[in-house]
Amino acid sequence: MSNRVKTLLTGAIAGALLGAAFAWVAGDNDNDDPAKAGVAPMRPTDYFQLGVSLLNVARQFSEMVKKV
Repeated sequence: MSNRVKTLLTGAIAGALLGAAFAWVAGDNDNDDPAKAGVAPMRPTDYFQLGVSLLNVARQFSEMVKKV
């Protein structure tokens, strides 16, 4: 297996685990009272901002890897 394939698989697994953890925390809101909930309800704009932030982190990581 080439280094590229190993890197892609590692990234996919790490992304899946991170996504599952985020979904678990965001979906763990059984209480109807937001004051008692662990996470504030997210609006669509919050999801958009989160996605843009993740893309920015990925861009910065790829620039860091290119420097090596």
